[in-house]
Amino acid sequence: VLSCFAFSVTAAATATVVKNPDKTSFYQGIDWAYNKAGKISGIGGDLNIAGTVLSYNNKEIAYKIDKWPNMTIRALDSTWDVGKNEAKIICDDLPSGVYATLTVNLIAVESITVITPPSKTVLHQDKDWKLGGPGDCEFTEFDMTGTKLSVKYTDNTTKIISYPDNALIGWAVPQGLDAFEPGAATMYATFCGKRAPFNVYFLKKGARLPGDVNNDYKINSLDALLVLQSAVGSVNLTDADITAADVNKDSKINSADALMILQYAVGKLDSLS
Repeated sequence: VLSCFAFSVTAAATATVVKNPDKTSFYQGIDWAYNKAGKISGIGGDLNIAGTVLSYNNKEIAYKIDKWPNMTIRALDSTWDVGKNEAKIICDDLPSGVYATLTVNLIAVESITVITPPSKTVLHQDKDWKLGGPGDCEFTEFDMTGTKLSVKYTDNTTKIISYPDNALIGWAVPQGLDAFEPGAATMYATFCGKRAPFNVYFLKKGARLPGDVNNDYKINSLDALLVLQSAVGSVNLTDADITAADVNKDSKINSADALMILQYAVGKLDSLS
């Protein structure tokens, strides 16, 4: 005797998105990063989908946070890629296996520019660096506090970020450089694999920073003013002040030196040495 059994398979009910998250475009270094395995991961957890409202069985469920969010987002195929991704939104208020789908865009960094360099770019011997045997500068840490970057993304969006608000901002030395020598140098701010230069000065003990006429470890309009005042005889500078003021090395202290100091202070000159 043959028995026939008919099985009917009913597809699991799905939820729908009735209100998209407040943001569906997520930016590298702000919303996501590459983990140590080189795969995309959320920073501090899942991508932020606040604002989402789902519908299931004619009932709406809104995104909320009690101790943790009631909704999370996952890549539909378990991996995220730069660009558009099909994702699934899982909610604690939905039965197991039920989820809603949504398209999100992961946008990568294209380039970075230093708007404001680190607060401390004058580095003092035996405090910030040591003099190595060959006479070069040795250091293992660099404080990026105060750094502000303009970050251009591949969708032509520009974001302004700063350190320590964004801890992914780092630093690097020029590629191929064996060692820094005391004096003016270039270092790089780094963010998501991109680099942008800024100027530093490795100051030896007892040395003066070129252009720092008042010896406050800053180069600004006050130094230029002192140069002009000295040129017309209204102030007297010490020998050390004069050496710092003569930035064009012509053994004269005049408006040409003041102009160079001002140009450096506003970023029109890269170096005074």
